[in-house]
Amino acid sequence: MSDWLDPSNCVECPAGQKKEGPGGSCVNCAPGTISDSPVSDQCIPCTGSTYTSSAGQASCSTCTGGTWATTDNTGCTSDFTCPLGQGQVSMGGSCETCPTGKYSDKTDDSPCSYCPAGTFNPSTGATSLSDCTDCPTGRYSVEYAALSECTQCTAGKYNENTASTLASSCVDCDRGKYNTNVGSVAASDCVFCPTGKINPDTAGASSVSACSVNCAAGQGASSDSTSCESCTAGTYGPEIGLGCFECGRGKYSEAVGATAETQCVLCPEGKSSPLEGAPSHCETCTAGTYAAGEGFASCSTCNPGTSCGEGATEMETCQAGSASGAGSSSCTICPEGSYSSASGASACVTCDAGKFCPQGATEMQTCPKGTFSNFGASACTDCGPSTIAPDSSASACLACDTYQEGNAERTACVCQQGYYVGEDANKALPVPDGVSPNTAGMTLETLDVLPGYWRTSSTSTVILRCQSVEHCKGGVDTGDLCADGYTGPLCAVCTSGYASTGFGESLTCKACSANSKATVAIMTASILTILAASLVCYLKRSGETSQVSLGRRSRVASEAISSVAKKVEKYQPIVKIIFTYFQVVGSLGFIYSLKFPPIYSTATNIFGGIVSLDFISFMPLGCIAPADFYSQLVAYTAIPVILSAMLIAYYIKLSNSPDPNANDLKVKVFQVFLTLTFIVLPSVSIKIFSTFACQRFDGDYGSYLKADFSINCNSDEHKAYQTYAALMILLFPIGVPVMYFVLLYKKREKLDPGQGLFASTTSPEGALEKTLSIRAKHESEDTLLLSLRFLYSSYEPRMWWFEVFETLRRLCLTGFLVFLSPGTAAQIIFSMIMCMFAMRVYSGCSPFISNLYDSFSEVSQWQLFFTMFGALAIKVNVDEKDLQGKEYFDILLTLIQFLPALVVLLSYHRKHMKEVNADIIKPASEGFRKMSTHVRGSEVGNIEFANFDELNESSAVTTFKTGSVLGGG
Repeated sequence: MSDWLDPSNCVECPAGQKKEGPGGSCVNCAPGTISDSPVSDQCIPCTGSTYTSSAGQASCSTCTGGTWATTDNTGCTSDFTCPLGQGQVSMGGSCETCPTGKYSDKTDDSPCSYCPAGTFNPSTGATSLSDCTDCPTGRYSVEYAALSECTQCTAGKYNENTASTLASSCVDCDRGKYNTNVGSVAASDCVFCPTGKINPDTAGASSVSACSVNCAAGQGASSDSTSCESCTAGTYGPEIGLGCFECGRGKYSEAVGATAETQCVLCPEGKSSPLEGAPSHCETCTAGTYAAGEGFASCSTCNPGTSCGEGATEMETCQAGSASGAGSSSCTICPEGSYSSASGASACVTCDAGKFCPQGATEMQTCPKGTFSNFGASACTDCGPSTIAPDSSASACLACDTYQEGNAERTACVCQQGYYVGEDANKALPVPDGVSPNTAGMTLETLDVLPGYWRTSSTSTVILRCQSVEHCKGGVDTGDLCADGYTGPLCAVCTSGYASTGFGESLTCKACSANSKATVAIMTASILTILAASLVCYLKRSGETSQVSLGRRSRVASEAISSVAKKVEKYQPIVKIIFTYFQVVGSLGFIYSLKFPPIYSTATNIFGGIVSLDFISFMPLGCIAPADFYSQLVAYTAIPVILSAMLIAYYIKLSNSPDPNANDLKVKVFQVFLTLTFIVLPSVSIKIFSTFACQRFDGDYGSYLKADFSINCNSDEHKAYQTYAALMILLFPIGVPVMYFVLLYKKREKLDPGQGLFASTTSPEGALEKTLSIRAKHESEDTLLLSLRFLYSSYEPRMWWFEVFETLRRLCLTGFLVFLSPGTAAQIIFSMIMCMFAMRVYSGCSPFISNLYDSFSEVSQWQLFFTMFGALAIKVNVDEKDLQGKEYFDILLTLIQFLPALVVLLSYHRKHMKEVNADIIKPASEGFRKMSTHVRGSEVGNIEFANFDELNESSAVTTFKTGSVLGGG
């Protein structure tokens, strides 16, 4: 190697000098230039107001004292001004445009400034430092160079930086490389020596000739091409200077420094060598590929429907329930929502709608009823609250109708609260009255019946109100709607071990016990005792009157009693009006098949039972003997007949008695007979007519007697009792009014001696008074006429027949109504028409002797009318509101029963209190005082009573419509 290539022979130039070319000597920088670096190869011009006046300077001197550098920066000059982009070239010289590599940003006499090191300016007349541009990579510029472009790095070098200021910024290519290009910008521009050759020594080589060393056979250049190395495994070097060659694809070589291709070995099965120059072993086939033989350059991709594990030599077929795509390392279990039914599937099939497929499914499974699925479902989804799936394999749920929702299984639509499914399973119907509005999911068979309601069967839509809430507990099971102790239609029949008391809505089934039997016995004995004592006392007074002679002291007592009796007798019509009113009102609930409000029902049932002498209904007779309707029918009809027969027999006996005093007792006996028929006729007639009052229930449930729902109206036994009841109709509802009429008609001339005739010649009051006097005289002469006094005494003589009308009115409003559209609003309207007709008769005829009785009777008709009007309001459910549930309606209806009559009585009492006191109270008190004085110490048996005829005669003139006690007419 030459000595000039030895770096140790190089000498650095001192500051102020530069190297003169490659291998040249150091020379001084000319005046106006400097060299401030010992390794500089060029001199840099002074710039601005700096200068050097001699050669070999290391720095520029600054002009002072108002001078500036000359154009060549070799000295200073006096003041001079140049424009921007120009500068004075020399002292006293002219301004010249700044050349490339310079600029002037002042308007004075200074020269143009050099662009800084690391920049260049390709334009002339630059006016700003910003016109100087940084040198790009691969180039550089030194200070005071005034370059139009930066100097390129020489061949064998590169510069990766911009704005480089020194030649040393260009870096030599590493040993083992060379670069023939100038201005290289990156280390990658330096290339390695050719294969099999190296450059072990020279950095910054600018020619391939620097790669002059050849590697031996079996060797190749090192990675940096600075030394020779043995060929690695998988390569071989067959000749000198050729380097190492890679074994072919599908081969490998484990030998180092191999010199022949024969040293490359074929890859075994399951392996491959996809690249040339495989190292000591072939690559194992990756999962999803396989190599079925030797020498494979690459592993084959597994087919769809198969799998290949790592190093596979063959494909494995996927089983049913799994699948694989091409190149799969394993068969994939079919995910949820898909399936494969055969082996070798390339993909899992998406489940159909209405089916579902769990993970690994080999077939689709059907969604059960109440569920659905879309395509690709892994499980079936339950239908929502308002949807159903009545069939399996549903792809969507069906929407329920309005007011419906799905049942728990979501297989059928069930109704929301307040609705039910009828015969049309897809339509919701509003629940009828009596069914719980708060129960959801009801069908016709599962209607939730409210307490107080009943129906015949699970297929019936007719919900009936029970006679009492206590009878029916409600529920879904139609076989268990009745409360304990109740059964049968409307739960109105007592079960075994229970006995009924009351009737209709007041019916109560009580458990039989020893106390029940004792109660029946005590009540029966008490009632019989009271009735017998009353009858005996009533008859005994008359008997004693007929058998005891009247002495002076006895006559005083008799007069006192007679006086009181006469005055009290005047108020008999009020008692009769009250009796007949409550006999009618007390039966309306039964006749109308209507449940009245509780307060009203309690009050009218109590008063109605008392005035009808219906004590049997309030005793638990069923605890001691069978007490169905038939036994009651026989008792109700037979007992009055027996008692009447006994009284008639006694009457006949007295009629045949030779004792003349027996007439008074005979009169009383017949009056008792008439009173008995008056009292029992409505209740007995209702009982008789009730035999024909059947309620037909819906479906095949049958027809049952309203008075006793344990009796089937279609039975032969009931038909026999209907025949019996028909005979009793002839005897009671027909026979009694006919008897009244016949008895009164025969005596009509004596009952009305000519009131109308007298009225044509005198005042109405005078005619009434005269007629009553004549009637009283007839009574004293005719015992039979006197016996009928109960029927006519309250009425004016012209109205002798009015008791027959009153009897028929009561029968029409009780028994006869049973046959008129029973249980309907029309029945109530019919009764209201009858009531209005009767009211008109009462108002037009004014039948009573006293205005008080006329007023009282007319008020009672209005009471009855408004009671019927209230019943009609309940029946038609006015404004769709349950009037029975309203307490104010109940109270109002109850007040109607009592308040109007009380107002009439109190008004009359207040007006005539003084007359009543003088006419009744004072005479009675005085009479009893006298009686007690005269009988003191006397035997009761010696008391003589006033003659009955005298009592009637003296009382006759006090009851007509004049200005007397009960007048006011």
